[in-house]
Amino acid sequence: MMKDKNRAANQVLADMMFFDYLKEKVGERKTKTGAYYDLLEKATAGFIAPFLKNHEYVLQADQCHVTISDLAVEWHWHRATVRAFLDKLEEMGYIRRTRFAKSVVITVTFAPFSSGETPASYTVQTGSGLADDLDKALSEWINGNLSDEDMGEICGQYHEVGRKRLADESGKEHSGDKPTIKTGAETEFVQEIVERVAVAGLKRAIRNSRFDDPTDFLEFFYKELEGDWTSLLEASKITAKMILDAGNDGAVNSSSETDMLATLRQPFRA
Repeated sequence: MMKDKNRAANQVLADMMFFDYLKEKVGERKTKTGAYYDLLEKATAGFIAPFLKNHEYVLQADQCHVTISDLAVEWHWHRATVRAFLDKLEEMGYIRRTRFAKSVVITVTFAPFSSGETPASYTVQTGSGLADDLDKALSEWINGNLSDEDMGEICGQYHEVGRKRLADESGKEHSGDKPTIKTGAETEFVQEIVERVAVAGLKRAIRNSRFDDPTDFLEFFYKELEGDWTSLLEASKITAKMILDAGNDGAVNSSSETDMLATLRQPFRA
């Protein structure tokens, strides 16, 4: 048998049609390949177990909301076998889980891997298929498709998932029953979430200006800047600073240029 490091380095290209082809019928009991394919299908379809229909969790892309008991019945496995299987898939980086009291949200990793990179290393290095999922949800919030309450709950869920991941990583480095998160690691993680929310807040506020008339700023670009893109970048930096600094109206170090840009803040946002 090949050494583990060689097996990990060698990767194959596979899609859902290929896994469908590999499925075998062994009585009513699903094989591991069949069970994994079932998760792929459920995540692609955004499957939610019937009695969970009224649950408040908002599914994102590549997620399904299931129960261990339902999977055990569907796969004809013991519940302990289902849990062990999901544990292994998560350890290898093929899924991520958000656990609730009586259910679990499973996120399937569909992202392609770079040459020489295993699924597990891909998940750790990006650190945040988590961050990608959060950005997708924030995008829906920016567009007004999620309420503040819904988005707040999702942020809380991602925070809990992130804390568990940090604790798990600490547990691998330090033996003990209750691994503690590295000093500063959780603060950095929370700061990352807060920063993403802050940027999304700006985008949501600016989005309200999309119906304003940008004509004046376009005329400024063509007539005053003569279509020069470098000058546009400089002017945009100054204008953006004026928008973010409510007290800056161009009066300090005022010039004809800053005075003009001060009048262009609204069309700039547009």
